Amino acid sequence: MFFETAGTKILTADGEATAANIPTRVFSIHIISGGTAGVVSLKNNGASGTIYVTETGSINTGKTIYFGTHGMLFPNGCYVDVDANTTSVLLSLRKEV
Repeated sequence: MFFETAGTKILTADGEATAANIPTRVFSIHIISGGTAGVVSLKNNGASGTIYVTETGSINTGKTIYFGTHGMLFPNGCYVDVDANTTSVLLSLRKEV
């Protein structure tokens, strides 16, 4: 397996962190919420895919969630689903091709 350089991706609405069918390893997410705690779900294989993790942010502040040294693998790409209270999500990730 080959690895693409690790990087970051910021999203302010629902969207693909990486395209479907591209294995992706997520190492951390940083959630910025507004006046109410935002909720972020990371899905495998697109918008209708399986939810692998759901996290809730902190009101008016940022919250960082770490997935350890090896990260969390999304074998069919990572899709980010945010609610209306989420201002942005920053992901630290690596494509594994």
